[in-house]
Amino acid sequence: MKIRHRIILWVAGAGLCTSLVFSLVVFWEMRDQNLEMMDSQLQTAAHTVAEQLGTMQRPLPDDRASVLLISSERFWFRVYDQYRRPIYSSELSQAVDLPLLQDRGDDAYMANAHVPQKDSQIDSDDRDEPNSQDGRDDEHEITFRIRVIRENIAGSPYFVQIARPMEEMDEEAIDLLSAIAAGLAVSTVLLVGLSYLLAGQIIKPILAINRLAREIDEKTLDKRIPTGKSRDEIHELATHLNQMFDRLQYSFDRQKQFLADASHELKSPIAMLRLFFDEAFQRNDMPEDFLRQIDNQGHNVLRMDRLVRTLLELSTLEIKPSLTFERFNIAELARSVAADFAPLAERSNIRMKINIAERIEMWGDEEKIRRVLINILDNAVKYNQQNGCIELTVTQEDEWIHISLYNTGAGIPDKDLPRVFDEFYRVDKSRSTQYGGAGLGLAMVREIVRLHRGTVLIDSRQGAWTRVDIAMPERPQENRVA
Repeated sequence: MKIRHRIILWVAGAGLCTSLVFSLVVFWEMRDQNLEMMDSQLQTAAHTVAEQLGTMQRPLPDDRASVLLISSERFWFRVYDQYRRPIYSSELSQAVDLPLLQDRGDDAYMANAHVPQKDSQIDSDDRDEPNSQDGRDDEHEITFRIRVIRENIAGSPYFVQIARPMEEMDEEAIDLLSAIAAGLAVSTVLLVGLSYLLAGQIIKPILAINRLAREIDEKTLDKRIPTGKSRDEIHELATHLNQMFDRLQYSFDRQKQFLADASHELKSPIAMLRLFFDEAFQRNDMPEDFLRQIDNQGHNVLRMDRLVRTLLELSTLEIKPSLTFERFNIAELARSVAADFAPLAERSNIRMKINIAERIEMWGDEEKIRRVLINILDNAVKYNQQNGCIELTVTQEDEWIHISLYNTGAGIPDKDLPRVFDEFYRVDKSRSTQYGGAGLGLAMVREIVRLHRGTVLIDSRQGAWTRVDIAMPERPQENRVA
């Protein structure tokens, strides 16, 4: 899971849990307040009933007790004497029987009762379903809030049991819960949106560091990650990464410098060995088989000399690129290099097709571009096939010079294509002795093209063909090398 998603889950989850706990606390507080308010109303109603009874001259018969109801649609009540005999009762109490818990004192309690709809004047909640149990389809269950209050009426002790249905309060509780659920849903959406934006701001520096870290490779080790002004963990991470890149750049530079120094120091001994083998091969007082060995070792020294010179040239390009920019005709240069390779191609019956305009001029290092053409043509001839073909195309489109070289041959496997420009990498190691070279030709091509602010791509189909495409600007960045 991505860090952004984790932050969204943490922030939204924490906010939702906090809102849920707060909402539950508010719900229970409001429910307690409603119960306290209902208990207060019950007590007030009980006192009112007691006052009405105290003003009467004589007890009323039970069939006239309903005249004492202060709100018969809202309250259920009965009046008991000290022996728990009912003296007065409301119309609702005659249809519904509620338990008398005198031992609860003045504490309120609740009880459920089945209320006949034809006798009750209480409005039923639309959300309640008729109770069909025990064949009572015309009844529904209602919860009552009950209080038993001791009152002195005309000097005698009486107990007033008064109750009120809680349907209205339950409806309010359901409405409150619905409002809380809707509020939680809206707050969750807002929290997710805000946490998404917040997470984006938090990980923005990390994304920038990640993007720059992907761009830094062995060719761009001089790049560094901006540390910013804040001294937080991101600043510390960027600082440590930059220090790591410093160490890597130092190691790469030391390695390239060592390679360049070693190649330079090997030039003179190898040149002396070549001179020795050439002179030894010219002598006539040596056995013939020994002369053949000298000739073979002379060829090995020649290969070593070419390798050292190539290494020295490539190292020089990487460490201290020095190009001499001038305006030259690349079309003429390409035709000249192709003419040099024509005899080698004819020796293997390879047909060469040249598609080059009469004149195409560009700014660049002519000798380095010549090396590029030599290296790609050399590979096209070496790794071709008998009776194969080579097609060299040089064109200009707008301000870009395009060089394309197509050749038949064994081709390159797909798994090797990404690495053909790596130094010392060879697709077929067994052919290194047969064709010579050390896998540095394409690496040098890529470096020279890069210094000319161009790109080089290679495509191939194994067992069929290979194509190299080079694109370079006509004027590479005002004729300068960075």
